[in-house]
Amino acid sequence: LFPCTDNLWSDQNLETDPGLPPGWRKIHDSLGTYYWHVPSGTTQWQHPACTTGLGEHLTADGDETLQRMHKAKDRPIPSPMASLSRRTSLPWHGDDFQHSTEPGSKCFAVRSLGWVEIPEEDLAPGKSSIAVNNCIQQLSNSKGQGSVENRGEGQDLVMILKKDTMSLVDPLDRSLIHHQPILNIRVWGVGCNNGRDFAFVASDKDTCVLKCHVFHCNVPAKGIAKALHEMCSKIVAERAVVSSELPHATRLEPVSTEELPLQVDILEAVRQSMQTYEALYIGSLPVPRAMGMDVLNEAIEKLTRHPGREQWTPSLIHVSDTAMRVHPAQDAAAAHIWECQVRYVTFLGVGRDAHTFALIVDTGRRFQCAAFWCEPDAGTISEAVQAACMV
Repeated sequence: LFPCTDNLWSDQNLETDPGLPPGWRKIHDSLGTYYWHVPSGTTQWQHPACTTGLGEHLTADGDETLQRMHKAKDRPIPSPMASLSRRTSLPWHGDDFQHSTEPGSKCFAVRSLGWVEIPEEDLAPGKSSIAVNNCIQQLSNSKGQGSVENRGEGQDLVMILKKDTMSLVDPLDRSLIHHQPILNIRVWGVGCNNGRDFAFVASDKDTCVLKCHVFHCNVPAKGIAKALHEMCSKIVAERAVVSSELPHATRLEPVSTEELPLQVDILEAVRQSMQTYEALYIGSLPVPRAMGMDVLNEAIEKLTRHPGREQWTPSLIHVSDTAMRVHPAQDAAAAHIWECQVRYVTFLGVGRDAHTFALIVDTGRRFQCAAFWCEPDAGTISEAVQAACMV
C-alpha cells in the first residue's frame, strides 16, 4: 500500500524480534537500527530488554553505550508517529484499503485531531450540536500546539465501520488503536466549517469521562455520517427480527430510538441559534489594531465614558450567518444604525463589565469597534456572533 522511501514507513522497516518486550518494535532505516515503543511513541537506541521502563536504564554500561550511539549519530531518532503526522495527506483512499477488509465493512481515511472532555449537561437536547461544534473548532484551531487533553493529535488512521462497531486502525501495521461499539456513542456529527471534520462523543470505558473525539477526513465527512446512520437503522431492524424469532422467555429487549446515538445537524443548529437580541447600542469608534482585549476594553471605556447612558440607543440586533445589523427598537423597519458582514469581524469579546460586548471590524480603510450594553449579561449575544463567524 505504501511506497518504501526514507520519509515513509513500511513493513520493510519493521523487524520482529522474539526477545522484545510486548509493545516494542525493531526499526531498520537510513539512521540505523533502533527500537520503537508503539503505545507511547517513544524511540531509543538501546534494546528495551536492558531497561526497566521507558528511559530507565539498569546499568551504567547501558547508559554509556546509549550515549556513544547518540554521539555517533549526532541526531535524534524520529518517532514513527511523528513521521505520520508530517504527511500533508494520506497516500491512500478508503477504496484502496477496502479490498483487504471483511465484506460489508466501510473504511475512511481520517486524521485524529485529538479529544476534549465534554460535560454531561452539554449533551442536553438543543445544546449538543453547539457543544460538538465548539469541540471541533477548539481542536481544529489548536492543531500542532499539543496539549494534555489533545491526545492523539496528528495521527493518521483508518476508520472501519462494520456491523455494530467502529474501529480505528493504524494504516501501517493494521494494529487496532480503538474499538468503539456504535450503541455506546452518545452523539456524532459533521463540522459546519468545511464538511471535512467528523466528531463523536462517547464515555471512556476506564474513567467514564465523556470525550469528544474529532477527526479530519480526506473526503467529505458526510460519508461517515451516512454510513453510521445506515448502521443504526440496520441494528434496529436486525434486533427486531431476532427478537420476533426467539421464544417469548428469551426475547431480546428492543432498541428504542432513545438508545441510538444522536446524529446532530451542527450547521442547522448554529443557524437556528442566531436570533434577534435586545441591547443598548453604545456607539462605535476607530481603533488602532485588529484584535486584542486591551484594544477592546479601551474602546469600551471611551464609549461608555461619554456621552452618557441616556444617549445610548435601545436597539434590536439581528444576527445571521452572514451579517449583524442594528436597528432602533422603536422602529425595527427603519434603516439600520450600524451593520457589518461577519466575515470582516476580526475580534470580539465581553468587556470588564459583563454587560458590555464589543467587536472589531475591518472596514477596508480602518478598524472600527462597536460596543453594546446587554441584559442580563453579554454572554448570549457574544456566543451568537461567534457562532455566525464559525458558519
